[in-house]
Amino acid sequence: MHEAVSFLQKIIQIPSTNDREEQIALLIKDKLTEHGIPSKIIKYAPNRSNLIAEIGPTTADKVLGLTGHLDVVLPGSLSDWKYPPFAGEIHDNKLYGRGAADMKSGVTAMLYAFIGLANKHVPLRGRVRLILTIGEENGAQGAQQLTTLHYADDLSGLIVGEPTDAKIVYAHKGSFNYTVTAKGRQAHSSIPELGINAISGLINFVNAEVTLFDDAPIDDILGPLTHTITIFHSGEQINNVPADAYLRGNIRPTPSFDNQAVTNRLKQIVNQLNKKHKVQLTLTIDNSFVPVKTNKNAKLINIAKTVVTNNFHQPAELSVFTGATDASEFTLAPNSFETILLGPGPFNIAHQADEYVDLNQFEAMITIYQQISRDFLL
Repeated sequence: MHEAVSFLQKIIQIPSTNDREEQIALLIKDKLTEHGIPSKIIKYAPNRSNLIAEIGPTTADKVLGLTGHLDVVLPGSLSDWKYPPFAGEIHDNKLYGRGAADMKSGVTAMLYAFIGLANKHVPLRGRVRLILTIGEENGAQGAQQLTTLHYADDLSGLIVGEPTDAKIVYAHKGSFNYTVTAKGRQAHSSIPELGINAISGLINFVNAEVTLFDDAPIDDILGPLTHTITIFHSGEQINNVPADAYLRGNIRPTPSFDNQAVTNRLKQIVNQLNKKHKVQLTLTIDNSFVPVKTNKNAKLINIAKTVVTNNFHQPAELSVFTGATDASEFTLAPNSFETILLGPGPFNIAHQADEYVDLNQFEAMITIYQQISRDFLL
């Protein structure tokens, strides 16, 4: 069994559910130090740190980023799991646990590919930068921080190790989270006419939201924009007319109807409703992650297709992704660069009970990352 499997088990056993990423970052730093590779811990908050490491000639202009996130989502009800979520048990050549697919297997494969490139003294004509982040699952705080610190400014290409089941993902939608707050006036429920029910204001918005984006053009690659209201909250007591209420929604923008267009549309409907009704609505943009798209004929994609095909002995599959990733933040850097998602594990098992990664695919991905890095930097 590859040493990387044991390391993957070790970091799955650290429950980095939107925190505690620093413990994993320090383990990775120690592993890099064992191989004589310097790295940098970049603190975000107590117990939360990103990691940066780089190999290759320091004067080279070409830089390939290998990136993954160290956090995972909560496991949910433990009774839903056949195998413990933070044990890293192996059954029938599958390693189970929270983060086994999303995305501690991708992180570990990138780490060992990075170490392999350094140990083999492969004559790289550019630099490989390992970029490991905190908080991707809850706002991409680490990617935002590292982009602000200019770690993406000189990238020529970026591989995001999300679980794609070894498919090459060349485009993904954005993610746009917002809150609408309603302000009414409190009153006793036996005389509701003296109050202004905040819930009514939110219902007006909900009814308008149903058709709000019907005219958004369908993107030729990513398909339609999707939108849904996911949280609705109001009221503290059964016999009070509520003065306050809020809802939250998530929208998946595309290049054909982007984040600015979404913002403009939401502001427009809130303004219209405020002019028409007594309940006053306030819009807050919580997160706005842009869609990402790379030309299918880009060099990084062509190299990845060749490498994946040769390793799995069947044609590589190109695909797109409905979710958003840290790439939404990194691609805000002032330069433009080719980006793909490529990693072990099926996306459809991410965030579910008994999440797993096939160990054959996981170990193959180490070689694949090495070969893509070498060929891209030629």
